[in-house]
Amino acid sequence: MANSPRFWNLIARKYIAAPVANEEIYQSKLERTRRLLRPDWDMLEIGCGSGNTALAHAPFVKQITACDFSAAMLEHGRTRAANEGIDNVAFVQTSLAGIDVPPTYDAVLMLSVIHLIPDWASAVRKAAQLMRPGGVFISSTVTIDTMSPKMRAILTLVNVLPVLPTVARISRAALVAEIEANGLVVEENWQPEGHDSVFIIARKPA
Repeated sequence: MANSPRFWNLIARKYIAAPVANEEIYQSKLERTRRLLRPDWDMLEIGCGSGNTALAHAPFVKQITACDFSAAMLEHGRTRAANEGIDNVAFVQTSLAGIDVPPTYDAVLMLSVIHLIPDWASAVRKAAQLMRPGGVFISSTVTIDTMSPKMRAILTLVNVLPVLPTVARISRAALVAEIEANGLVVEENWQPEGHDSVFIIARKPA
């Protein structure tokens, strides 16, 4: 159940209500992303969760397709969009496998999701296939070698409990290598101090 829509539907209300772990880092990631966006771009966010990040980027692009397999998460995003008059974000309930290639997008985001996909390398490959030349791939991913010893110990426990999502043991180098193996050029590889994830921006050559 843990890596399924049922799990995320069950915890959606608590997840949405929880504050961002580090607001300063989150805002920095938003700003680093927005510097790359263009008003005529189509964006895809895979694993959009509550939709809050997609809605934050909506003023900076033409259209966003925000995908998640949790109906409860998507309902929050749709409600916020309606309340705030945001009409250029389409919330779509689907898994990664259900996203067709083509169409393609100018920006593909996978934030806090790659490490939750058992076949994470295939997820990176599909993200690259979904990008137009000149487009950007943006990810924030928990990697094993950027974790504190305490978090690595917790991860070991998490991965043996069937009620919690399995977290892939991805190294930072392996993630970068997979991104580059799919023809993307890494432009930014940033680990915020004291943070367990690495923020990567990569571009598909024009």
